[in-house]
Amino acid sequence: MKILYKKILALELWHDYYLGQPTPPQLPEIGYDISDVLALVPTPECLQVLQNLRWVFRPHPHGGSLFARVDETTTEDFQTTIPVDRPYQLTFWLVVRDRNFANFTNLPLIPSRNQIYYFSNLSGNQGHALFLTQPLPNYTANTEYDLGQLVNYNNSTLEALRYQGSTPVIPDQNDWETLPNSQYVSVLDRLPIQGFSRTHTVASANPGDTFRFTLVNVNGVETFALDFTVPKKHTGGEAIAQALTSQFAVNLNFSEQIPGRYQLFLDGIQIDEFIFFDPAANSNAFGIVEIVLNHDLVPADFKLLESSFGETLIRPRTYVIRFKNRATRWRYKHEKPHNLKLENVPDYLDLINKMSYATKKPVGLLHKPEQLLNNGEINLPVPNVSMIKPETNAEQQVTAIFSDVYMF
Repeated sequence: MKILYKKILALELWHDYYLGQPTPPQLPEIGYDISDVLALVPTPECLQVLQNLRWVFRPHPHGGSLFARVDETTTEDFQTTIPVDRPYQLTFWLVVRDRNFANFTNLPLIPSRNQIYYFSNLSGNQGHALFLTQPLPNYTANTEYDLGQLVNYNNSTLEALRYQGSTPVIPDQNDWETLPNSQYVSVLDRLPIQGFSRTHTVASANPGDTFRFTLVNVNGVETFALDFTVPKKHTGGEAIAQALTSQFAVNLNFSEQIPGRYQLFLDGIQIDEFIFFDPAANSNAFGIVEIVLNHDLVPADFKLLESSFGETLIRPRTYVIRFKNRATRWRYKHEKPHNLKLENVPDYLDLINKMSYATKKPVGLLHKPEQLLNNGEINLPVPNVSMIKPETNAEQQVTAIFSDVYMF
């Protein structure tokens, strides 16, 4: 008997530092390999599900692919050997392998210790590809924007070239770089981390009161429940003077949960949402990718599978996570006076003093620049991404990021 496998999903990791901004956005046919920078690693729980479904995961140079064991058929439709007759979730760690990743990636320079990036096929974020990220926000007047922040505006993607405390109705062209319309990883993709245990304090509890905590996973399945009754010796909360002592702390143990996104409820009311994450499981994890196999929840264009008369038909899809390259002001410092004349210097350079000059606007860092800058006399070298230098104001907002190049 011939054993057949059919590709069911391709997970692709795009990074503009290596790709640039091609129009239309797409991967090159050959030569793109990001596996030394980013990698997808199935969690042990994911590997168990794959084994049960007779699916396999294979890494490739720009992400990974899932293959399902299928039955032979005389039609164009392939069906999985094992029917997917109940909801599943497949979880993968997104691991960063390059210590300079933050330098050439347009994300906050200081990562949050209590958050992790989360990507899911429930995002519904469809453009020229099926993105696992949250949609970028639309440009809004009278809004504060950080340097490098990305927004949607009139079917284009805009990147903030400076910190802006408040914005006009129409974006100032001097403050924004216009990019081909796309979707990127942003701070909207970060969620809080939750470990094995936590303590929740009920604000007002009286002796004999009953409460119920529940935890619901991304498939809407309750995976944890705890009922408790406030002991009789607990001080009641009716009198104002007793307000502080009426609080009641409850210890919650989530050690049986698997990695993924959860909602925490108290008496049916959501009180938190987080990613259950054990740092010891993968200390290098930058993010977690959660692929939901649920006909009722996954948007139509994102569905990998179709149920038909008790069989599961494959509808192959490609999911994309795209990173924007960081833009910095390229600053050239000479050991001796450069003797450049203002009238000969290209308009994209700003003479700072007799020893240095820099690009007026941030320029995107690229692994292989399409063309070199010129100071009016010679072509200029490209900055090394191993070091960038942010500058902040009194409120600690990043106002500029420099890439220094030393000219000898």
